[in-house]
Amino acid sequence: MTPNSTYWLKTFFPSRVQSSRSWQILLSLTVVVILLSPLAFWLTGIGQAAPDLPTSISYALDGTLQSSPKAEALRSLTLPIRLERMLLYPLLLLAFQFSGLSLLMRQFVEERGNQILAHPWLAPLRRFYQRLPQPWRRRLGLTDLLTVFLFIVGLNLTLMALYLPFNFYRSFIIGHQFGLSTQTALGWFSDWGKSAGLQLILEGGSWAAFFALIRAFPRRWPIIGGMLLVTFSLVLTLLTPILITPLFYRVSPLENVELRQRILNLAERAGTPVDEVYVIDASSKTTAVNAYVTGFGEARRIVLYDTLVDGYTPDEVEVVLAHELGHWVYQHVLWSVIGLGAVGWLGLFGLRWLLQRVWQPLGLRSAADVAGLPFILMVLYLASLLTMPVENAVSRYGERQADAFALAVSQKPEAFIQLFEGMAEQNLSVVDPPAWEQWLFGTHPSPAERLQTARSFKIP
Repeated sequence: MTPNSTYWLKTFFPSRVQSSRSWQILLSLTVVVILLSPLAFWLTGIGQAAPDLPTSISYALDGTLQSSPKAEALRSLTLPIRLERMLLYPLLLLAFQFSGLSLLMRQFVEERGNQILAHPWLAPLRRFYQRLPQPWRRRLGLTDLLTVFLFIVGLNLTLMALYLPFNFYRSFIIGHQFGLSTQTALGWFSDWGKSAGLQLILEGGSWAAFFALIRAFPRRWPIIGGMLLVTFSLVLTLLTPILITPLFYRVSPLENVELRQRILNLAERAGTPVDEVYVIDASSKTTAVNAYVTGFGEARRIVLYDTLVDGYTPDEVEVVLAHELGHWVYQHVLWSVIGLGAVGWLGLFGLRWLLQRVWQPLGLRSAADVAGLPFILMVLYLASLLTMPVENAVSRYGERQADAFALAVSQKPEAFIQLFEGMAEQNLSVVDPPAWEQWLFGTHPSPAERLQTARSFKIP
């Protein structure tokens, strides 16, 4: 380790004995702020006044498009909420790590893991483990693997419980105050439970595999991990509409024969024929509209929100589908998975470099100690914030391509304009957000930009 890196480590990682008390206080304060912040936002009165605000967008005398008063009110409430999470979430993870609670949690689940493994029901698991090659068993102790899994599940449950009031206020209460949600409280908690279960399974398995790789291949784990990351991302993208979406929505074939045929004809004109058109009952949860194309190879299907089918004209539905087919033609989803996978792959090498230098100052047993997970999550979250403007710029580029494709295929600029004016009102979108906000958070071009694109389109 170089002298410069030693100085950096001593500066960034103060004495654990001297600083753990300060970090515990900071952790307590952070938890209190997260728990009480929904009340603070409620007391602003913005949400309570929302039902009386108009939802219509308008044009100024100079032709400038203006957001609805309700959309501006929603922005004034949700933007601070978003910024608060960006600030407090990494601070929470850092305080959890440096306060010593992560080490105590690992010790706790380690003791419970030994007790669990001694249970007679797990005898088949112990016998299976004994059949593994000896080098694997030397690096991957059964107790260690169970400790990793239990720690991951425990940390996830802790974070879920801590953020439950925050997420309920942000999603359910604000959604109802602004007319964006149609879901019952029971339905919301049911979906939250399903999401929590899926998260525990997916993150528990993936993080357990991550730490197992570090233990089994201390030097080469980023190579293997990168291949698994890209493969897992691609499989999850393909299977989500088939296996996960039906857990939250009822999916059924589109019954409107005329509209179905119109959509199939549009897909043929776009050079992307599809097998079937489906509808999901989004109206049971939200007023938002959406559609997407999913599938693999030549097997494709179109999925529509019922809010789109019931609330918009066939011409407007056609424009939406032409846009989604544009994403498929340009293979945006595939390139997104490959691009993010490649960046993540490179990031694994950077993470290996970092872990090799910080595991001792963090008080960990090795770079593969699961007690360092909060620190890893904090690093990954900060990295995602730093790369977010670039990712969003790429996303906006793809959306502009899909918009141009939709106009060229549908040849309906007027329907395009009516569609995005209606969606801006229905989704309470800010039609022309400040440049900094669009640069940082905007995954799509602003409604004002998209409407201007349609107005400048010339039909051949």
